[in-house]
Parts: sequence; C-alpha cells; structure tokens
Amino acid sequence: GKKIIPIIKRLVKNKIPVMGHVGILPQTDKKFTFKGKKLIEGERILRDTKLLENAGVFSIVLECVETKLSKKISNHIRIPTIGIGSSVNCDGQVLVIDDLTGLSQSKLKFVKKFVDITKLIEIGVKKFKSEVLKKQFPKAKHSFLK
Repeated sequence: GKKIIPIIKRLVKNKIPVMGHVGILPQTDKKFTFKGKKLIEGERILRDTKLLENAGVFSIVLECVETKLSKKISNHIRIPTIGIGSSVNCDGQVLVIDDLTGLSQSKLKFVKKFVDITKLIEIGVKKFKSEVLKKQFPKAKHSFLK
C-alpha cells in the first residue's frame, strides 16, 4: 500500500521507470482468487491505482481484478492498464510465456494455452539424446579448436 509510494516517487524522480501492480500479488498472495468482489476491496484497489498514478508509474498491471472494476480503473486513470485475468477492459494484456506455450500445466482460469510446444521440446530432446549416444553431436564445428 502506502509504504511503497515514497519509494516509487524516488525511483521516478531518479528516472527509473516503474510499473504498478494491483489485484493478486503473486509474491505475497497465497491463493489466486479474483480481487474486487467486495465493495470495500474494490474501492481500495481503485484508490491504490490513483495513488500509483500520482506517484508517477507509467502503467499498472491489473491481476485477477473483477471485470467491472477493471473497466472502472481503466476509465479513471490516464495511464495504460495491462490485464492478466482482468478482462478485455484493460488497455493491454500479458500472459506468462510458460502458460501461453503450454510449458506450465496451469489450471488457472485466466490462462489460455495458445500453442503446445511440449511436443516440439520432446522431439528436440530425443534427437539430441540420439546424436549424443551415436557420437554425432557435437561435431567439430560445435567445438573449439586451436
């Protein structure tokens, strides 16, 4: 909350860009449940976004913020909002690359696997193993010679 604002102001004053973050805070939250379902919680999150904006952050991540609240925030601040599990009401979206590519086996509601690269990785690892066992890799071109 408010303890971080002086730190953000100092960083911004020293020309260090800062991106804000509200909603689920993965570093400290134990459970991934959406935020803003209770009126008082929603009001606090909205207030925090204004504090962050006033402190000088260039944008704010809204993580697992309730749909209507993410719209309200996006309409009430002048800086971009970046959503992760916070609906299309944000100015942009982010998704962890391991979730997007199928590397993680995440079951979180907001995760969508756009491609499954685990099969490609499996093919590559099998080829690597085969060439190593047959002494086909590494060749001279992959080695350092005097």
